[in-house]
Amino acid sequence: MLWFDTHLHVDPEDDFEAMTAAARAVGVAGFFVQGTSLEDCEATVALGDPAQGVYTAVGLHPHVASSFDGLSLFRDLLTRPGVIAVGEIGLDYHYNFSPPERQREVFAVFLELASELGKPAVIHCRDAYPDCRQLVRDHLRPGAPFIIHSFTGTPDQAEEWLAMGAMLSMNGMVTFNKAVNIRESLAVIPVERLLLETDSPYLAPVPWRGKRNCPAYLPLIGQRVASEKGMTTEKLAAVTTANACRILNVEMPSVVF
Repeated sequence: MLWFDTHLHVDPEDDFEAMTAAARAVGVAGFFVQGTSLEDCEATVALGDPAQGVYTAVGLHPHVASSFDGLSLFRDLLTRPGVIAVGEIGLDYHYNFSPPERQREVFAVFLELASELGKPAVIHCRDAYPDCRQLVRDHLRPGAPFIIHSFTGTPDQAEEWLAMGAMLSMNGMVTFNKAVNIRESLAVIPVERLLLETDSPYLAPVPWRGKRNCPAYLPLIGQRVASEKGMTTEKLAAVTTANACRILNVEMPSVVF
């Protein structure tokens, strides 16, 4: 039984080798590490190792959209081996660390870049659903692959994203007692359109909620999602791993190292 963590972050002080070794020990064989700023992206790209199931994305998180100063360096990073997607990009109106107008401008630029390069877009959407949906419609090439990471919307929003072609990714929040809307949304998401992620080091699942998250906790998320979907954990792992490989256009390692 193999799992694919489709969204995680690595801090400079993290021992990435130890982190992935612990995850592989519980069956996590795929790791998709996200970039969030230019500096962070440079460090993230250095981690990429497709032979070991480690893939990376390059983008600008909405929190730091105000720092955007052109695409040339991002474009260069996106040509590096193991860089398979544009992300993490999107909108976050919860904190508005960057002005909403600037967030929208930068998001549009990166959506167009993803369309140009033919790479999937990894999208952050928090308290910004109408604008996020509209910008995807306006700036992402029709039929282009994209992921709504850390989906927290309503069932209606899930259905609207699905109609646009999205893959929807669930993380540890699905285990939180008050996250009823997330579990309700699972009922309308076909398992073939579902991904799993930790978003580590954030959002650790129960029983580790409030602690530092890590990819080794992905099976806990998968177990809860499988229960909600009325299927075996083994089946969910197989389908969501296949989904990840399909949307990201990668091959899955056949063994856990």
